[in-house]
Amino acid sequence: MKTWKLASIIFLIFTLLIGCSSKESAKPEDNGVDNGNETAKDGGSLTIASTSEPGNLNPVIWATTSDTNVTHMIFDSLVIPDEELKMVGSLADDWEISEDGKSYTFKLKEGVKWHDGEPFTAEDVKFTFTALAHPNYDAGAYWRVEPVVGAEEYKSGKAEEVSGIEVVDETTIKFTTKEPFAPFLSGLFIGVLPKHVLGDVDPGEWEKHESNRAPIGTGPFKFVKWETGQYIEVKRNGEYFGGKPNLDKIIVRFGDANSMIASVLSKDVDISSVPVAEVPSVKTLDFASLVTQNQLSVYYVGFNARNDHFKDTKVRQALAHAIDKESIVKSILGEYGQIADDIFPSSHWSHNPNLPIYDYDTSKTEKLLEEEGYSKNKNGIYEKNGKELSFMLEVPTGTKEREKSAVLLKQMWEKVGVKVELRSLDFPTLVTKLLPKTDDGKQREVTKDDYDAYILGFGIEADPDEYRSYFGSSYMPPNGYNFVGYSDSKVDKLLEDQAREIDLQKRQNLIWEVGNKLAEDEIWIPLYEQNTPYVVNNRVSGFKPDFRGVTFKAKDWSVK
Repeated sequence: MKTWKLASIIFLIFTLLIGCSSKESAKPEDNGVDNGNETAKDGGSLTIASTSEPGNLNPVIWATTSDTNVTHMIFDSLVIPDEELKMVGSLADDWEISEDGKSYTFKLKEGVKWHDGEPFTAEDVKFTFTALAHPNYDAGAYWRVEPVVGAEEYKSGKAEEVSGIEVVDETTIKFTTKEPFAPFLSGLFIGVLPKHVLGDVDPGEWEKHESNRAPIGTGPFKFVKWETGQYIEVKRNGEYFGGKPNLDKIIVRFGDANSMIASVLSKDVDISSVPVAEVPSVKTLDFASLVTQNQLSVYYVGFNARNDHFKDTKVRQALAHAIDKESIVKSILGEYGQIADDIFPSSHWSHNPNLPIYDYDTSKTEKLLEEEGYSKNKNGIYEKNGKELSFMLEVPTGTKEREKSAVLLKQMWEKVGVKVELRSLDFPTLVTKLLPKTDDGKQREVTKDDYDAYILGFGIEADPDEYRSYFGSSYMPPNGYNFVGYSDSKVDKLLEDQAREIDLQKRQNLIWEVGNKLAEDEIWIPLYEQNTPYVVNNRVSGFKPDFRGVTFKAKDWSVK
């Protein structure tokens, strides 16, 4: 009922806006907004919508997309990926790699200051990456520093520091790895933290620290305030080393997709993602344009491998054969989506074009389940040893296409005799299920009772080595993001080998083998890839949706 009322309100606003317009002006889609016919001014502000509120604003604590959409504006990294995913300098001005491929010496930009005026130095870099190996750090980024000499010893309490991280002078820092490590540079794409703020705080206590909600960075925008459940405000850093941002301030407003679109129509929000179903209506607006974000991401269903049903590969394969992906894409995404059969994005070099394909064939579903000892009971539900094949699918709110997909998945699975319940929850709540904590706030291992299955999206941020933290058996929480509990010795070895392989062609072959094995096991069932449409008020210039993060180039935005 609430959804119906909100939809009616949105329709009414559309009608009033279009009716009051003196002309009809359907804007064509583009991949960026220039609006160069009018002069962009220095200053001003804009508001961008987010369908999920951040969990915290510390970039090294279980960072999610809703977090990084804000932290990308506040913090800087040593290096960042360019549009071709090649690593270029940010806080690092330049660097040299030794002939043996084990030492990286970075020359830092000079004159950089933290937002509170303190100078940024190599000590901050050493502090940040040393903290990732601290025995009490348990927030998901240890894999970035794991290849460094001495990181393992420091983490286990056998050393007082990470010997492979060395401050040469105030603007020079050196990392030494145990062996050549292909994705090492990409692992440094993470916000650097201020030692003078967190240096006296145990990394195991960072999640509770006040700086999570009032961060101090070196980035183009400074934190101003966080109104819980409403918005986060940042303001221009006039002394930013990369050049002063155009805007005085940016507000990131939280809300569900419908309310954010309504705010666009009332001109309270300047930039927002658009549910695909609303695209035709948005195209009619004469004060806004529609642009598309090409994402290096895949939407998928993930299973808890500890679950009595999902620990069997054939059960997961059976569920994959029961999914009509073509129907999902056509009915929900249209031209903005395509079927995915690989958990690696199809436009990235990590994608293997020759994977096992789970075509839509319910007879194969039945065969696989029967092979595993399942049979239908009097209610038409598959069961084994008296236990029905029934599970809860966790569905994070905020993305209409994902929510609609979950409904279709439930229908498809129930059609073949699998009982499914859907549970809608906001993204921060889902994170507490995938990455559970003890009563005293410490990360703990995931159990079969924490969740059954979920639907989410995952994208490559800088390098496919990021998948190691999601599928390596040594990266189960609290040591990484392998919350599905996947464990396979072959995949473990392949993931380790690809990280050590410097030759790109050989490394690609290893990644392709990883993709092939994961496709066989279907611990993640890939569903589709989606290009996300955004609506942008025409007063905004310089906005171009970026697969690295929607606010990745916020410094260059301006308003008329």
